Amino acid sequence: MDAKQGSAEERSVESAQTPRASQEDTQRTTVRRLSWMLAWGLPLVALIVGIALTNTGAIEQWTPAGDEMYDVIMLAVWPAGLVLLAVGALGLTAAALTAAVLTTRR
Repeated sequence: MDAKQGSAEERSVESAQTPRASQEDTQRTTVRRLSWMLAWGLPLVALIVGIALTNTGAIEQWTPAGDEMYDVIMLAVWPAGLVLLAVGALGLTAAALTAAVLTTRR
Protein backbone atom coordinates (compact mmCIF):
# COMPACT_ATOMS: atom_id res chain seq x y z
CA MET A 1 0.00 0.00 0.00
CA ASP A 2 2.79 2.39 0.80
CA ALA A 3 4.27 1.82 -2.63
CA LYS A 4 0.97 2.75 -4.25
CA GLN A 5 0.63 5.87 -2.14
CA GLY A 6 4.22 6.89 -2.86
CA SER A 7 3.80 6.49 -6.59
CA ALA A 8 0.52 8.42 -6.49
CA GLU A 9 2.21 11.25 -4.63
CA GLU A 10 5.07 11.27 -7.14
CA ARG A 11 2.58 11.46 -10.01
CA SER A 12 0.72 14.33 -8.37
CA VAL A 13 4.00 16.19 -7.82
CA GLU A 14 5.03 15.56 -11.45
CA SER A 15 1.65 16.68 -12.78
CA ALA A 16 1.84 19.83 -10.66
CA GLN A 17 5.29 20.66 -12.05
CA THR A 18 4.52 19.81 -15.68
CA PRO A 19 2.15 22.75 -16.43
CA ARG A 20 4.65 25.21 -14.97
CA ALA A 21 7.47 23.73 -17.04
CA SER A 22 5.38 23.76 -20.20
CA GLN A 23 4.30 27.34 -19.49
CA GLU A 24 7.94 28.39 -19.09
CA ASP A 25 8.83 26.59 -22.33
CA THR A 26 5.96 28.33 -24.10
CA GLN A 27 7.09 31.73 -22.81
CA ARG A 28 10.68 31.02 -23.78
CA THR A 29 9.61 29.92 -27.25
CA THR A 30 7.46 33.03 -27.67
CA VAL A 31 10.30 35.33 -26.64
CA ARG A 32 12.72 33.50 -28.94
CA ARG A 33 10.36 33.78 -31.91
CA LEU A 34 9.73 37.46 -31.24
CA SER A 35 13.45 38.17 -31.02
CA TRP A 36 14.10 36.33 -34.30
CA MET A 37 11.29 38.26 -36.00
CA LEU A 38 12.86 41.52 -34.81
CA ALA A 39 16.36 40.38 -35.78
CA TRP A 40 15.22 39.69 -39.35
CA GLY A 41 12.41 42.25 -39.68
CA LEU A 42 14.16 45.46 -38.65
CA PRO A 43 17.12 45.10 -41.03
CA LEU A 44 14.76 44.08 -43.83
CA VAL A 45 12.63 47.20 -43.33
CA ALA A 46 15.78 49.36 -43.15
CA LEU A 47 17.03 47.80 -46.38
CA ILE A 48 13.75 48.46 -48.20
CA VAL A 49 13.50 52.07 -46.96
CA GLY A 50 17.17 52.60 -47.85
CA ILE A 51 16.58 51.38 -51.39
CA ALA A 52 13.53 53.66 -51.72
CA LEU A 53 15.34 56.76 -50.41
CA THR A 54 18.45 56.12 -52.50
CA ASN A 55 16.28 55.68 -55.59
CA THR A 56 14.33 58.89 -54.85
CA GLY A 57 17.44 61.04 -54.56
CA ALA A 58 15.79 64.33 -53.54
CA ILE A 59 12.39 65.61 -52.49
CA GLU A 60 10.82 69.02 -53.05
CA GLN A 61 9.48 71.23 -50.30
CA TRP A 62 7.15 73.97 -51.52
CA THR A 63 6.54 77.01 -49.33
CA PRO A 64 4.16 79.82 -50.38
CA ALA A 65 5.97 83.07 -51.21
CA GLY A 66 3.02 85.28 -52.05
CA ASP A 67 0.88 85.85 -55.16
CA GLU A 68 0.76 82.35 -56.61
CA MET A 69 4.51 82.01 -56.14
CA TYR A 70 6.31 79.31 -54.25
CA ASP A 71 9.81 78.81 -52.98
CA VAL A 72 10.98 75.33 -53.84
CA ILE A 73 13.64 73.77 -51.66
CA MET A 74 15.24 70.51 -52.75
CA LEU A 75 16.17 68.17 -49.89
CA ALA A 76 18.66 65.41 -50.63
CA VAL A 77 17.53 62.13 -49.10
CA TRP A 78 19.95 59.81 -50.85
CA PRO A 79 22.61 60.05 -48.06
CA ALA A 80 20.06 58.78 -45.52
CA GLY A 81 19.12 56.09 -48.03
CA LEU A 82 22.72 54.93 -48.29
CA VAL A 83 23.02 54.77 -44.50
CA LEU A 84 19.81 52.75 -44.17
CA LEU A 85 20.90 50.52 -47.04
CA ALA A 86 24.17 49.76 -45.28
CA VAL A 87 22.47 49.24 -41.91
CA GLY A 88 19.96 46.85 -43.47
CA ALA A 89 22.62 44.86 -45.30
CA LEU A 90 24.81 44.57 -42.20
CA GLY A 91 21.83 43.66 -40.03
CA LEU A 92 20.71 40.90 -42.37
CA THR A 93 24.27 39.59 -42.57
CA ALA A 94 24.54 39.56 -38.78
CA ALA A 95 21.19 37.76 -38.42
CA ALA A 96 22.23 35.17 -41.01
CA LEU A 97 25.57 34.54 -39.30
CA THR A 98 23.88 34.25 -35.91
CA ALA A 99 21.35 31.79 -37.29
CA ALA A 100 24.15 29.75 -38.86
CA VAL A 101 26.16 29.61 -35.65
CA LEU A 102 23.20 28.77 -33.42
CA THR A 103 21.85 26.01 -35.67
CA THR A 104 25.19 24.27 -36.26
CA ARG A 105 25.41 20.90 -34.53
CA ARG A 106 28.49 20.09 -32.55
